[in-house]
Amino acid sequence: MDILFISKSKGTTARLPISTPLVLLLIFLGGGGFLGLWFLGFQHGAAVTVADLSANPERAVAIWQREIGEQRRFLSGLKRDLDAELGALAATVGGMQGEILRLDAVAEHVIVGSGLDPSEFGLAGSSPIGGPREPDALSPQWPALLAELSNIKGEIALRKGRLDILEEFVFERNRYEDSRPVGRPVDSGWISSGYGYRADPVTGNREFHGGIDFAGKPGAKVRAVAPGIVTWSGKRWGYGNLVEINHGNGFVTRYAHNKENLVRFGEKVAKQQEVALLGSSGRSTGPHVHFEILHQDRTVNPASMISINDK
Repeated sequence: MDILFISKSKGTTARLPISTPLVLLLIFLGGGGFLGLWFLGFQHGAAVTVADLSANPERAVAIWQREIGEQRRFLSGLKRDLDAELGALAATVGGMQGEILRLDAVAEHVIVGSGLDPSEFGLAGSSPIGGPREPDALSPQWPALLAELSNIKGEIALRKGRLDILEEFVFERNRYEDSRPVGRPVDSGWISSGYGYRADPVTGNREFHGGIDFAGKPGAKVRAVAPGIVTWSGKRWGYGNLVEINHGNGFVTRYAHNKENLVRFGEKVAKQQEVALLGSSGRSTGPHVHFEILHQDRTVNPASMISINDK
């Protein structure tokens, strides 16, 4: 059997006799067989023409077999490289799992250090695992590894959400703690009148005293017990010279009967900043500072805040 090559202008231009080995080769190669073998011939240093194929099909088969061998070696090397990459990726996944457990441990440390209950935040992840590698252990597989990566992605997103909540909670709690009026408004002096009902020092009637009086030397420094904004600085009936500071979170402190106010309305003050000088202005029988703490517009006993600072 021959293959005829026909040109529209010249008619039949070549005749190629087909031998059995060539037929098998062409069937194997498909429609691009001639061009493929011709290209392979160039790869090996000599162009394989149609005439070469017809005259020496065994050579073409040998070239193709050699090419198949090279492709097999290439694929074997590629497989080794992919296996190595898969192993390295599996090791990375293991490291990511370890990092998740480490983050859980850090978060739990923060929670416990803040005096909170770790179970309330649900940060506990899987227990740490390990052990010797079994001789018949299966090598990592792509589908399983991809599924594990997807699981890790979900775990990271879950922990990020929980950590965001924890961060916000701790921040708000710290801000609340910072805003709490804690400590004494004077460095020295003594408590001359406590919080609660007492005999009024002017009228003698039983009246409620909404703060604590600290007696001391006139002109002694009166300090803010928490940071805040001055919402009053001036005279007020009964209080004399009064400084009022809003600390946020519902807390307000008042420092009354001052000899002089050292801060202005709207001024931002820091904890322990000097806000007044101790005096006896207003309804007073002697030099002292009347110290009030209000929370949500209701007075609270300053003694509890003073004792916190003294511990």
